Amino acid sequence: MTTQPNPNAAALMGALVADAATLGTHWIYDPARIASISGNSPVFVPINAQNYDGVPAYFAHATRKDGDQSQYGEVLALAIRCIGTSDGFDVTAYQDAFVAHFGAGGAYQGYIDRPTRGALDNIAADQRAPSGTDDDQHPAIATLPAVVACYRGSDGFADRITAAVHITNVNEAADHYAGIFADLLADVLSGTDLQHALKTAAKREPLLQAALDTSEIDSIAYGEITGRPCHLHQGMPLAFHILANTDCYQTAVEANILAGGDNCGRSLMVGSLAGAA
Repeated sequence: MTTQPNPNAAALMGALVADAATLGTHWIYDPARIASISGNSPVFVPINAQNYDGVPAYFAHATRKDGDQSQYGEVLALAIRCIGTSDGFDVTAYQDAFVAHFGAGGAYQGYIDRPTRGALDNIAADQRAPSGTDDDQHPAIATLPAVVACYRGSDGFADRITAAVHITNVNEAADHYAGIFADLLADVLSGTDLQHALKTAAKREPLLQAALDTSEIDSIAYGEITGRPCHLHQGMPLAFHILANTDCYQTAVEANILAGGDNCGRSLMVGSLAGAA
């Protein structure tokens, strides 16, 4: 008797493993440095502040251990736990858990990005509907693999995605890219071939279409075109390029690491989609 794979579990584990595998190179913006410290494989490079010296980079994870999640993976893991305990994604319950985990005295000890800090401040001021700040960066999509896995195919799917995004990010571009990512992941989880699903999703955004149409097949080089920072209009096109030019989960995760910059932010997209596929 064979056990059929669970695509939801594959997407979630794919995202979490990709994030943890990327942590030791997160926010190194020099791909040559990443290649030089990677040895035979870029995955699970040990966290070492010296790897960030002398190149464009930001060392944010001094308090993290090898194999830990970045702040992005911590958000996704928290969303998964909250869905389990609340029998669904309840925004108020998640906001309470978010404060307990990321706030002062919480279990998470590490880098706090701008959307997370803004959400914590707004929730503390009883501004919950929504609690997000005006920001177009990758934290907008960090809960979405869990929310998509829970609600794909259900009534009100788009509204649930927007509500999840607005916990940390209230921004038109964040809504735009998060909606594309959520629909794309739902499509792949429903059995659509990844390459076909990417082509369908790219029709909604010229930058994504350009990532699929380019003759450049090296994602490290294409990162010079998209840029490598944390904004969704940069990270999602590069993620599309990586997924379009790799043929399995491992090579997609490795290519994302080697492309540098906010590779942990992209890892949730790359890892969930490649895992589901």
